[in-house]
Amino acid sequence: MQSYFIFANPYKPETVTVASKLLHTLQEYNVNVYLEPWLYSKINLGQALRFEDISCDITSIISLGGDGTLLRIVPKAAECDVPILGINLGHIGFLMEAEVQQLSDVAKRLISGDFEIEKRMLLEAEINKDKKYLLLNDIAFMRGNNPSSIVVSVLADDEKIFDIHGDGVLISTPTGTTGYGISAGGPVISPRLDCIAVIPVCSHVLHQRPVVLPDSQIIYINAKYPPFGRSYQVVIDGQISLEIEENVDISIKRAKEMVSFIRFSKQRFLTRLHEKQMEWNVN
Repeated sequence: MQSYFIFANPYKPETVTVASKLLHTLQEYNVNVYLEPWLYSKINLGQALRFEDISCDITSIISLGGDGTLLRIVPKAAECDVPILGINLGHIGFLMEAEVQQLSDVAKRLISGDFEIEKRMLLEAEINKDKKYLLLNDIAFMRGNNPSSIVVSVLADDEKIFDIHGDGVLISTPTGTTGYGISAGGPVISPRLDCIAVIPVCSHVLHQRPVVLPDSQIIYINAKYPPFGRSYQVVIDGQISLEIEENVDISIKRAKEMVSFIRFSKQRFLTRLHEKQMEWNVN
């Protein structure tokens, strides 16, 4: 029997209504539907299950929200090789596939397998030779609560890229370049390419520009102990924030895992980019 997990943004006012409608629609096809305990308590249908307890034999994960909501489930989905379907509850999302008005059609095509799978590369970051993180968009090493600029050394394999005197550095996948990367002055890179973008953030060295490297290279970020009892900040996919009060040694490489997205139509990256830019201009 097919089984689905609904992962939803609890801060969207329409979340419960949309999740309830989706759950009712899916259950018409005699499938198992799981949802987080907080959402189950609102709907009282399906089965309550903590996201971290998902079995890797689940059919797919359905994300209700925006790109940020979806980013939170990527590591688990990638480790289990479970595809993600993003249903948009907000602004135009680069990662989302369907709108709430399409729920009936979405359920029908999902159950029947009438879709294609798009795979995206991930990065793996290891911080101070300790914990490892999977990320779809980017990892930012920033000055944190240091009131002045910091010095960051960035290398690709054994070659120095630059020493940044500024706010920090951003390491991004092609997928992530339409997020923080574009705001930091980085390039927009098609997700169909496999590469890594290294983007200095507010560097005082004005000739330092973003660098795009092959995905076979390993990126190293080094910084000495922060002064005056301050701390650096590491932000992973805009979802995890770490404070570091010691010397920093971060290695970033392409992960062996990839994340899979359910797609009902051909991906038109440039069209969606244009739509998003128009939205930014209006807002």
